[in-house]
Amino acid sequence: PLLPAGAHELSGPPLRTGASSPLLPKPAHLGEVYAAQFKDAAVVEVYRHRPEYPEEVFDILAGLIRNTPSTVLDVGCGRGEIARRLLPFAERVDAVDFSERMLLAGRALPGGDSPRLRWIHGAAEEAETYPPYALVTAGASLHWME
Repeated sequence: PLLPAGAHELSGPPLRTGASSPLLPKPAHLGEVYAAQFKDAAVVEVYRHRPEYPEEVFDILAGLIRNTPSTVLDVGCGRGEIARRLLPFAERVDAVDFSERMLLAGRALPGGDSPRLRWIHGAAEEAETYPPYALVTAGASLHWME
């Protein structure tokens, strides 16, 4: 078939376009072996040096919380950088991570001891959660999940 001027034909395996289309395999560097580094005490210790999320992110996320109950699920939460910051806008925030060390570090940070913040240890795909949720977030973590 003819392509419009300036268009390029794509090659390679098909991308997911519908329920019947196959998913591409996850790249090896995003597998369990590499994800396990977030369970390491040294990685948890230096995690505080990661760049912070811009303030605008929280303005946008807060505006998306429209349903009642205004509960939020933050998957792959790490130390809860997003979860803790969404507490003023939600009735409850459930923060899920497979690294118990990250969760412990998050509990020790400002807002981490809030009774409205539920820390849940487990993989996002398997952890017991408590819906309904008005918003589900996955900051810089979605690529680790299946």
